[in-house]
Amino acid sequence: MNFRAAILAMVITGTVVAQEPTFEAGVDRNPAGVGEQLTLSFTLANAGVGGGKNLRLPDLSRFHILAGPNQSSSMQFINGAVASSITYSYVLQPKEVGKVTIGSASIEAGGKKLESQPVNLEIVRASSAPKQQAQTPEEVAGKLADKILLKVLLDRTRVLQGEQINVTFKIYTLVSIVDFTLKKAPNYTGFWVEDLDAPKGQTVEVVDGKRYRTGVIKKVALFPTQSGTLEISPMELVTVVQVQSPRSLDPFDAFFRDPFGRNVNYEVRSDPVRIKVDPLPGDAPADFKGAVGQFAMSTSIDKKATRTNEPVGIKVAVSGTGNIKLLEAPAVEFPLDFEQYSPKVSDNISRSGDRIAGSKTFEFLVLPRYPGLKVIKPITFSYFDLGKREYVRLRSPQLEVNVEQGAATPGPLIAGTTREDVRLLSEDIRFIKIGMPSFTRAGDRLWTSAAFLGLLFLPVVALLGTFAYVRRQRANAQDEVGYRNRRAIGVAQKGLKQAEYLLKEKGAKGTPSTAQRTRFYSEVSRALWKYLGDKLNIPQAEFSVERAIAVLTGRSIDNGLLRALKLLLETCDMARFAPTSMDIGAMQKTYDEAKRIIVELERTLK
Repeated sequence: MNFRAAILAMVITGTVVAQEPTFEAGVDRNPAGVGEQLTLSFTLANAGVGGGKNLRLPDLSRFHILAGPNQSSSMQFINGAVASSITYSYVLQPKEVGKVTIGSASIEAGGKKLESQPVNLEIVRASSAPKQQAQTPEEVAGKLADKILLKVLLDRTRVLQGEQINVTFKIYTLVSIVDFTLKKAPNYTGFWVEDLDAPKGQTVEVVDGKRYRTGVIKKVALFPTQSGTLEISPMELVTVVQVQSPRSLDPFDAFFRDPFGRNVNYEVRSDPVRIKVDPLPGDAPADFKGAVGQFAMSTSIDKKATRTNEPVGIKVAVSGTGNIKLLEAPAVEFPLDFEQYSPKVSDNISRSGDRIAGSKTFEFLVLPRYPGLKVIKPITFSYFDLGKREYVRLRSPQLEVNVEQGAATPGPLIAGTTREDVRLLSEDIRFIKIGMPSFTRAGDRLWTSAAFLGLLFLPVVALLGTFAYVRRQRANAQDEVGYRNRRAIGVAQKGLKQAEYLLKEKGAKGTPSTAQRTRFYSEVSRALWKYLGDKLNIPQAEFSVERAIAVLTGRSIDNGLLRALKLLLETCDMARFAPTSMDIGAMQKTYDEAKRIIVELERTLK
């Protein structure tokens, strides 16, 4: 049975799963009018075959007892176990206005004496006019206002940034719900969200003296990505409720009336809730990147010996409980002659009870260019430990790999550079001009010519231009974030323009060469990196795909768009490393996807 069907089944049938005998009291209406009828019920659940005995009622002297006790029982099989209940009901009529407390009733069951909780009831003055049964959906909705509730339950309302909060959306009902649909999902702005397994089955809870059947609609774990007061917007459901059709004295109307009632739509809405998120302590280590929870780290290298220009894989795995998906790749200090590619990131999220746990793995691919014994310095990873309430720094052992000389001879090494393609900028021999020369008429005076007058005013124009340029540069320096944001789309379009040129450029066989394909994917990747860095105000020295994804997640970017962006960047990196596997069709698809993603991000981040 799927989740929605299970919820409906539990709400309609009223199945109650419990282990120990319970004895609950409740009324069918509160407040009630003087002279009106109300039903007082006492329910004994899971009392076993013997049931209960020696039922003792509280003082009911402020009521007329019109009927009772009326006894009803139910029995169901749940997961191989028998769940049973017995209900004793009394029809009462209040005698006077005021607040009444119906005391505890008692009963003996399972060798124990059980007592119900007191019921607080308000008795009001009844209307002299006879009440008519609701006819319109608006009238029915008014009567359902306190019979269907949607509540949001939090396991905590104040946390640290990055600390997990469990949120449960729970429905309470006194009537039969035939169906329901989600009208509006809650908005979790400022949180990373992970779904939790909602408990199946239903329970009974007493709210304001009324016994509601309850069930969990949805349960999620939230991890705040920023500090301050954050709000979870309401969830809205449209329920289909079965109500009794109005009675009629006409025997023909009674004959054709549906004995099971009719269905009406009723919208129910939860209240917004606010969560206070405190910032983390300020004494964070330099390598701290927002990890909160309890973690362990392991490192490995796929080979101890290799040759120059052959790939080597270094794997860093972080596991534990906490904000797993928000973890960023730790900084790895490789030797200067290692050519490095963006790490491949994979995560494995598990739900241990109500806690989010799992692991995140970062796989670095490097190419050693020169022979020798290469040492990768110890890798560090810092996180804030919620148990200890302090920062913890993990440190790996150093990694070593022996690099032997391969078949190809390496070129000269320039420290501090990254892998770039060489592009022809000019040629040594220029073509001889063959057009008609221009001549100047003899006797013309220079100071009367238009060229001389233009040169005369050129310093003034240059001075004004310089003044405007300096003012603009000062304004940009004062608003560096805004300047980078405004120029982001222009930088991206310029990079994609160069990629488009490489896409259309053909080699000797009518298709782009391997070098052209590699340059194409480099331009697309560079355009995306520069756009994200400028748009999100992330310095290029600190930029990583994981950090960009985390910032975009905090701004409520669609998850599908984030997955497409991550896949596109991984495709570009793989194509740069193995360009022969990408044909012209894949290049065109990559170019179109890059344009689409940038346009969608620009529309959303404005």
